[in-house]
Amino acid sequence: MLPALLTESLYFTDGQILEEVYVYGSFTQSKMYHRDVRCSDCHDVHSVKLLKEGNDLCLQCHRAGEYDTKRHHFHKKKGEKGEPIKSSDGKVLFKVGTGADCVPCHMPGRQYMVIDYRPDHSIRIPRPDLSMKLGAPNACNRCHLDKTDKWSDGWLTKWYGPGRRPHYGTVIEAGRKRLPQARKQLMRLAGDPLYPVIVRATALSLLATFSGKDTTEAFKLALMDDEALIRRTAIDTLNLSHQKDLVRIIGPLLYDPVKAVRMEAAQRLAGQPEKRLSSQERRVFQAALDEFKTSMMYSADFAFGRYNLGNLYAALNRPEEAMRNYQAAIKIDDLFYPAKVNLAMLYNQRGENGKAEVLLREVVGAHPEVYDAAYSLGLLLAEMKQYADAAEFLEGAAKGLPQRHRIQYNLGLVLQHLKRDAEAEAALRGALERAPDNMDYLYALADYYMKRGQLKNAKSMAKQIIAKHPGQRIGHELLQSIERSLEDDKK
Repeated sequence: MLPALLTESLYFTDGQILEEVYVYGSFTQSKMYHRDVRCSDCHDVHSVKLLKEGNDLCLQCHRAGEYDTKRHHFHKKKGEKGEPIKSSDGKVLFKVGTGADCVPCHMPGRQYMVIDYRPDHSIRIPRPDLSMKLGAPNACNRCHLDKTDKWSDGWLTKWYGPGRRPHYGTVIEAGRKRLPQARKQLMRLAGDPLYPVIVRATALSLLATFSGKDTTEAFKLALMDDEALIRRTAIDTLNLSHQKDLVRIIGPLLYDPVKAVRMEAAQRLAGQPEKRLSSQERRVFQAALDEFKTSMMYSADFAFGRYNLGNLYAALNRPEEAMRNYQAAIKIDDLFYPAKVNLAMLYNQRGENGKAEVLLREVVGAHPEVYDAAYSLGLLLAEMKQYADAAEFLEGAAKGLPQRHRIQYNLGLVLQHLKRDAEAEAALRGALERAPDNMDYLYALADYYMKRGQLKNAKSMAKQIIAKHPGQRIGHELLQSIERSLEDDKK
């Protein structure tokens, strides 16, 4: 848990404390919803119109003498002399006084569907420094269109000083990139109840890509969390190799008081794991599974409903029903690519690789940023012995997902088929650099050198295998074979 750096209070206009706002090491944690601040505090419950106009809405809770002042926002107020912000063709984009309003800085909006303007209700502090680090948008540059993030950050530094509190966004970004240092940070973030639940759940979902006893313990603790979203996320992303452990750990969540958690537990245990349930647990399991089916059928006119049913029937080893639901999802929304990817996986399992290829090519063509689909397509094409095309998609996936060392490994194997030896060696070494103890990668490099007569390099790899996996016979046998070959070369 991070130590509190600063404490401030929000007051009603008569001075009564509304809530304490704790500023922790990463961000201002107001917990408005958890402090019973609701939509109706700002909006009429029937018309959804604002209860007050302008800053008066925010000043229902925030002190005017502290926040509705130039020493806080550093901008001109309405009526003061100044130049508005204009577009290149001279159109006024933001009038003088806009920067003195709370909403443009803390709830910057954007147009959806061309005509639907929606303010951002996250109510956050502008952070142009995060824009420079992570590419995240910031409120300053939504008005100052002709300025850079660095320019905006310079003004914030001038006004508020050089210090910036660490932000959870940097941890989430590191987790998405699968950087090794993200592991402990994600564990801390996921387990800290002082952060918003959605932030904690996101951190927990990203933690699933990092293996280790401590991460497994973090997931076990998350299954007992007070927040339903944390429990549900833990069920969805917990990675256990033995079904017995999966049933033992997730089984109790079939009794969870929250329907979404029960349904997730039932979905996760569907198929082979359910056979390990006791007779009593199986009755509860079936009830939760029926809840899930009913919920998804209620939403079956949306792609996600059919997609989730497809996933369920795939887990239950009912491929025909799974395919029908995936196909229905695609018919409803042809842009919903997860259904195409999972349907392609089913086709591949049934040996219908041509159909799988068509679907994956559609996904990669429409969504080139979905590198996992490119990876799947590359593996499929390699299986079909279309090595040149396979290499192309694996190279794209490796660039898009640089921390996924398995992609580099598979790329190295494919490049060997194409006799692109130097590139193959580089790819295999790249995989080994990211996972230096991986037996597959060590052996692949040893095999690569042996087949090319580079026995000294092969011997070095064999010694690494023995050093890192002394209990495995393969390293010792490999070293003996190489040494015999070296002796034969001397004769």
